[in-house]
Amino acid sequence: MSTDTTISAVESTQAFDTERGTTRTVVIVQHEEDAGIGRFAAPLKELGIATTAVGPGVGVEVPATLGDAHGLIVLGGSPGPNDDGSAPWLAQVRGLIREALDRGLPYLGICLGGQLLAVVSGGTVGPVRIRPELGLGRMRMTPAGETDPLIGALPRQTRSMQWHFEEVTRLPPSSVSLMASDVCPNQAFRVGPRAWGLQFHPEADATSAKNWAATDEGALVRNGLTPESVAAPFETADPELDETWIPMLRRWVSFL
Repeated sequence: MSTDTTISAVESTQAFDTERGTTRTVVIVQHEEDAGIGRFAAPLKELGIATTAVGPGVGVEVPATLGDAHGLIVLGGSPGPNDDGSAPWLAQVRGLIREALDRGLPYLGICLGGQLLAVVSGGTVGPVRIRPELGLGRMRMTPAGETDPLIGALPRQTRSMQWHFEEVTRLPPSSVSLMASDVCPNQAFRVGPRAWGLQFHPEADATSAKNWAATDEGALVRNGLTPESVAAPFETADPELDETWIPMLRRWVSFL
């Protein structure tokens, strides 16, 4: 459920950090073929980050450990965070998230990736309590978000792709909501110093909207929407979304 722009598991851009004397590397877990890194692909390459995509979405087995990676991004997908029966690789992904937390590595979890962070850290995830959010949605920063090292630099009101039928119903211990929408109070949260979970899809763009709307047309109709009504706003919103979310990605990369 994302753009077809992906980072190949075999074309990782090797980037050397001259200040640290090391190559900064990020593992990206992609659950589905059309759930790629989207608008973040080009900025990651421009920043010189070595990326390795794994998961069923790219046909590469999820590794047992992160090895010498400096960070972890887990993208969205259709399964819930505990749907191991239909998505058996999720247990391995939860293990990588736990490793990232234990090692203090920067983590960015998007939609399912954010829900997985909540579950691994002691929170709970369940069906949406009011209604699904589908398409371009508005969010606002919470007071806690204003001082967050990643979220705090964002505009107080933002827009992004939303596409979820589950949500974080209880945040992990010692975590607070950083962003909220009218129907989902936990749009963003942080666990520890450098692990963030996002319910929304900052990586998603106009291509994402068209692909997801075509794939999930039935869900849209059940919620009083059409593929056209969901996809059309992104044709004009993409420049604004680039200006909002690419700087956030750059800030996350600065933690590597």
